[in-house]
Amino acid sequence: MSAVQHISDELKTSVRALADQSNNSHVRIVCPACGTSRKKSREATMTVSKLQDKYVFNCHHCEAKGAVFNDTNKDYRPSNSKKDFNQEMRPVKIKVTDTSDLSYLNSRGISDETIKYFGVFTANKFFQSIGSERPAVGFPYYNGDEMYAVKYRCIEQKSITQEGTGGAQTFFNVGGLDEDAEEICIVEGEIDALSIYESGYKNVVSVPNGAPQKVSNNKVDPSEDRKFQYLWKSKDVLNKAKKIIIASDNDAPGNALAEEIARRVGAEKCAKVDWPKDCKDANDVLLKHGVEKLRDLLANPIDWPIIGLYDVNHYEDQVDGLYANGTAQGESTGFTQLDDLFTIAPGQLSIVTGHPSSGKSEFVDQLMVNLAEQSDWKFAICSFENDPPTHIVKLMEKRSRKPFFDGPSKRMTKEEMNEARAWVSDHFLFVDQNDGEPSTIESILDRTRAAIMRSGCRGLVIDPYNFIQISRETTETDAISAMLTRVRLFAKQNDVHVWFVAHPAKMMREGGTFPVPKGYDISGSAAWFAKADLGISVHRAPDADGTSEVHVWKCRFKWVGKIGMGLLGYEKSTGVYRDFEFDIPDIEAPVKSTPENGPAKANKMWWADV
Repeated sequence: MSAVQHISDELKTSVRALADQSNNSHVRIVCPACGTSRKKSREATMTVSKLQDKYVFNCHHCEAKGAVFNDTNKDYRPSNSKKDFNQEMRPVKIKVTDTSDLSYLNSRGISDETIKYFGVFTANKFFQSIGSERPAVGFPYYNGDEMYAVKYRCIEQKSITQEGTGGAQTFFNVGGLDEDAEEICIVEGEIDALSIYESGYKNVVSVPNGAPQKVSNNKVDPSEDRKFQYLWKSKDVLNKAKKIIIASDNDAPGNALAEEIARRVGAEKCAKVDWPKDCKDANDVLLKHGVEKLRDLLANPIDWPIIGLYDVNHYEDQVDGLYANGTAQGESTGFTQLDDLFTIAPGQLSIVTGHPSSGKSEFVDQLMVNLAEQSDWKFAICSFENDPPTHIVKLMEKRSRKPFFDGPSKRMTKEEMNEARAWVSDHFLFVDQNDGEPSTIESILDRTRAAIMRSGCRGLVIDPYNFIQISRETTETDAISAMLTRVRLFAKQNDVHVWFVAHPAKMMREGGTFPVPKGYDISGSAAWFAKADLGISVHRAPDADGTSEVHVWKCRFKWVGKIGMGLLGYEKSTGVYRDFEFDIPDIEAPVKSTPENGPAKANKMWWADV
């Protein structure tokens, strides 16, 4: 049963009763969908509005919403639980009710001149979370000369309400930036933006929805990714800027916000303001230390760390983790058989090879599905051998664990198909190179960079290499080497994992079977081995029905994995890979690869270091 359906059942019994007990048309309750899983489990985050023929509900935490009709024979049709951040931004006309009482903003160190510049005003507004009208500060959101929204912040206690549709989609004060601003400061709140302006820094914007609520080790929870649409809306402005100064709050959510902004706009041009220990944000500095101190901090931000150049402190957590348990530092593959061999670390390049029809593309697809299910990763896929609809079907089969088409096995139901398609839509974008333009690595990376900014993409798959147009002004070996260098740098700069699928050259049979290909067997260049952070071969022995071998032939970083081989079960009808369950027989380990004996010959029922 879905979370939304669960809510509807609860509303029929308890919420309707709560609403009837109150004389108010609006009541607040603990959300049945998320209340038990939140740290503040007793917090009433769901608003229920009692209307003539129905109860309308909306949770302000998990955003589940819908309606329950008084007529029980009426169908319950919950609305989409996700806010639509891509809706059209329409100008709004909002009456400014009062501009005379500026004492609150003055008490925060904001001058009348700054208040006038930003068009900030005061008004009495109804706050749903409070249940009554309260004095508030109104922050208008403009794009050029047109107002798209006003965000109201309650003066007496922490509460926010909004008029208009554009507030969540654009920066506050984005219309006030210089047309060719080369340096932009990004802060976490509107009052901080006003504080920065007080210091004489004009090109300042504030994020519209504050820092992400869900963070872990300064990383944004994937469920918060969709809240970063304002970066995409302002991509032209951000791309023009040569330097981005991030002045977020000095706490875990603020640090996570800074990390995510830097990742999406390009860490190489970002710097972060280091607030004094007794200050949380720009307004704190203004009040406690004065405008000169604030101006000095903005003039001397700390450059974002350069990828690939760190001091020992940067690796402190990894070193501690290795000392404590010796486990690899990366995301699980989703297979117990493989996690002992390698994990998936952002910022790295994996080269995957295998003979034709060995299942290497299906294997990479399975890794993506596993990462999406367990860690909510999002991916960009550039597949030249599968058109997007075909690829979508394959991913749906791996999601539902059932075939899409009729056959020997029972196909997925209509409901299962709809769920799988929606899930694939949430986690995958397709770089479609069938637009008549040459398929260059530059065009692929440019579109992936857009996917990172727009959707928080964590992984890129390029499958296979030989469809990419490379430079003919140099040798194939040098062209491949330059291409892989570029891709590997892209992975590091954008903190994404890149899988590159490449076919091996024709290989001689050994005893009627092809040997397992390695990095040096890939067609075109030895750079396939040299530039890989992780090298993997997928291999199916002719006599190993339903069994696939996964060989790791290179692992640059030992905290990520090791050289070795593991077995997976393979289901042909769905393309699903599973952990292979078997008893290890009493046999000898595979022979290690040497110049004398050639590639290792793996026993079909064996996995081990090789």
